[in-house]
Amino acid sequence: MTTLATLTRWMSDYNHAVAPGGECAAWGDYVADCHARLDCAPWSDDHADRVVPADMAEYWTSVADGTCPDYDATDGSRLPQ
Repeated sequence: MTTLATLTRWMSDYNHAVAPGGECAAWGDYVADCHARLDCAPWSDDHADRVVPADMAEYWTSVADGTCPDYDATDGSRLPQ
């Protein structure tokens, strides 16, 4: 089980690695997904211990570890589908 706080830390680390001083597309999409699926911001202290759905955790973990085919692992941009 992955908590929102853990997933956000992984995505934040990824964002900082690929877009120092800015935000990559993957980060923006992650934030939007948290709002859409969880009805909260990923940095919400009120929801930090919330367990995220398994499919959501799996998807965004693959983005954070650079293996997701939807995003460029070097800069976090969306890849053409």
